[in-house]
Amino acid sequence: MKRVLILIFIVVLSVGTFAAQGQRGQRGEGRPAGPPMDSTPKMFNTADYKIRVVTVAEGLAYPYSLTFLPDGSALVSESNGHLRMIHGGKLLPEPVAQIPNVHFVAGRGGFMELVLHSNFAQNHLVYFTYDKEGERGATQAVARGTLEGNKLTGIKDVFVADNWGKADGHLSARINFGRDGMLYVAISDHNVPANVALGTSHAGKVVRMKDDGTLPTSGPFGNGYRPEIYATGFRDPHAILPIPGTDDFWEVEHGDELNRVKAGGNYGWPFVTSGEGNPIGPPPAGSKMTEPYLKQWPVFHFSGITFYNGDKFPKWKGNIFIGCLETQEVHRVVVGKDAPAGRETLFKDLGQRVRSVKEGPDGFIYFTTDDPAGRVMRIEPAS
Repeated sequence: MKRVLILIFIVVLSVGTFAAQGQRGQRGEGRPAGPPMDSTPKMFNTADYKIRVVTVAEGLAYPYSLTFLPDGSALVSESNGHLRMIHGGKLLPEPVAQIPNVHFVAGRGGFMELVLHSNFAQNHLVYFTYDKEGERGATQAVARGTLEGNKLTGIKDVFVADNWGKADGHLSARINFGRDGMLYVAISDHNVPANVALGTSHAGKVVRMKDDGTLPTSGPFGNGYRPEIYATGFRDPHAILPIPGTDDFWEVEHGDELNRVKAGGNYGWPFVTSGEGNPIGPPPAGSKMTEPYLKQWPVFHFSGITFYNGDKFPKWKGNIFIGCLETQEVHRVVVGKDAPAGRETLFKDLGQRVRSVKEGPDGFIYFTTDDPAGRVMRIEPAS
């Protein structure tokens, strides 16, 4: 009888363990969950407005990025590889796609940035970044697919970075289209800082290409650098955003920096840091490096970024809004010529890590929360 009871206990324990593993595989793993949060609107006072933060969708597994479709619907990436859709104000129950070969281990990497092709209305192409598994570990990749109704079809890689490794840290990759129609990819150092200094590696670089992944034959650095490398010296990029009316980009470092990226620029890493990370030594003689536009210490752990041009908050037009993981807030930056003209935290004590920040087509500001039961939330005037 005793043996029977022991056998039953082992079977029950095994079933429970397998069930937990299956759920964990669906939800993603590694990053800690925040405290439970109800769905009631949250009110906050800012320097210019009284704002309300409301839940748009919930129950998302570590939602990373969101992008808006012409009809007002939104696509949301979940770190574990699911692409979800919010349509008619509701989260559709079934994923739009499951991205294959996504590397998401110990809460690192996974399915990340989403952007629409500049000509999306005609070609319905959606681009995204993810960490790709392979025999040499993982690296960052850019892929695209065609959105047909509520399904993403024809998914294929257009670029796979030469940044393979076994490390599970600094696996970020962010993308955006520039004014020239080229696709720009900001790639992390994959926890091998020395590779950033190599012109033959994609580690810690901003790389550019055509929308089909075709790489240019000449670049701003010349000999010793791959022609597709547009800028270098990045540790862990968490956003890249074109600056309106220019060929430059805002780039957010998880470290924390906000850089104004220009062709041929070197932004310091792995020789210079704003505070986080250990430089590998003094920069080579004659190196010319660009100081950050903004640096923050202690770190907020900057993440997503948006440039506001809507009409719901007229006083905030032209401001930058940055999501902060560590301090669980959205940070507002007033853009000055060579440095910020002002800064403000819009809210604290939300209790949720803020990942992606985007302006919606309705003029409101949206963000995702980095949690196993994550949300898409909206900032709107309280009145």
